Amino acid sequence: MPREELFEGLLASATDFAIFTLGPEGRATSWNLGAERLFGFSAAEMLGQSADLLFTEQDQVAGLPAAERETARAEGLATGEGWYRRKDGALFWASASLTPLRARGGAAAGPQGFVKIVRDRTEQHRAEQALRRNEERFRVLATSIPQLVFRTRPDGQRSWASPQWIAFTGLSLRQSQGFGWLQAIHPEDREATRAAWDRAEKRGEYYMEHRVWSAEAGQYRWHQTRARPVEVKASDPRPTDAADRADWVGTMTDIEDLRSLQGRQQVLLAELQHRTRNLLAVVQSIAIQTIQSAASLDIFTAEFKGRLSALGRVQSLLAESDAQDIDLHALLMAELTAHGSDALGNGQISIDGPPVALPAAAAQAVGLALHELATNAVKYGALTQPGATLSVAWTLESIGTQQMVRLEWRERGVPMPPDDGTRRRGYGTELIERALPYQLKAQTSLEFLSDGVRCVIGVPLLPKPPPE
Repeated sequence: MPREELFEGLLASATDFAIFTLGPEGRATSWNLGAERLFGFSAAEMLGQSADLLFTEQDQVAGLPAAERETARAEGLATGEGWYRRKDGALFWASASLTPLRARGGAAAGPQGFVKIVRDRTEQHRAEQALRRNEERFRVLATSIPQLVFRTRPDGQRSWASPQWIAFTGLSLRQSQGFGWLQAIHPEDREATRAAWDRAEKRGEYYMEHRVWSAEAGQYRWHQTRARPVEVKASDPRPTDAADRADWVGTMTDIEDLRSLQGRQQVLLAELQHRTRNLLAVVQSIAIQTIQSAASLDIFTAEFKGRLSALGRVQSLLAESDAQDIDLHALLMAELTAHGSDALGNGQISIDGPPVALPAAAAQAVGLALHELATNAVKYGALTQPGATLSVAWTLESIGTQQMVRLEWRERGVPMPPDDGTRRRGYGTELIERALPYQLKAQTSLEFLSDGVRCVIGVPLLPKPPPE
């Protein structure tokens, strides 16, 4: 079969490509069916026409068609990708090659024309552009978030690490590739970190909490690492063999502060449980002693309710305090106010003392004692008798390294019946004379003088720190 016939047969059968020949000046001399389908021009319309019209106007003005022919003449082949124009004016992206056709005399005879092959790659081009945009978005995201971002193989070998990782660990990108990144993991965590990658592919996710070296801090900090495999879409123009599908992307989040807070939370929870048990024990003790001293259910109900309210006021003051202590003046005022006393404004009550912070345990017991004293004063004492007065004063005393607050509750102008030895020992008396010394190692005295009650409570405070 003559070469011309063979060439014509190839042109006719290649319908997926636009294949056409050009004369030395770029005019079409043949036009196959693939060219008709791709560009929309029939052979009758194109033969003898300049193929320059297939280029965009911008490329024509820039002289691209002539430059393409010149490259093909000089180098034997011109290839490239770009926008081409159809008959209806629509643009499409294509790859093209231009090869010179030479006479039997070879290069010395010069080209008789050219053969051009054009393939539509619009969809691939769009996919590549979308991929570039996605990769740029990923790059911007990966380099702007505080987490350490990485890309890895399914066995844990790193192929890329974000600038944050490099800055945080002090390892370069080259040092971090493969399993080099494990050098930044705490030696005690490396084996578990590596083993977690062996399980990750089956689970479809990698999760690990481990310590990562901070070059700036000069210490290891706890991080939470998560990674998932990258899904490759069918439109992705990159190769899609198993190796490419297996890439994983992950982040490492600093959780050092979170773990510290969780540890503190556990301590607080344990403290809360301890306080709750103690509080329930106090409530139980109050209930038992109130029941033993109450002459009737109504009396029990009123007294028990009042003592629980006093306990509640102490807890409220504790909740409002950042420190685990209560100001003695605030504790006293809470009790006097709760009893509805208006004697503060008319000079019937005097209060004096320096700022004193009572620890929680001491505040609870002292608060109950003040409640009993205030209740008694409202019922029978200085807060119900005309002309009577109440003074509450406290001082701080030091005995070696031990500091103590000594409080005196003194009522005056209250007619008191003589003590004939039959006075009943109630809950308040038991609390002040026995419970406080036992619970707080307090020094207490309770006297029923001829003109009113006098109560002294000395409570040890936290030891003073030794002098530097």
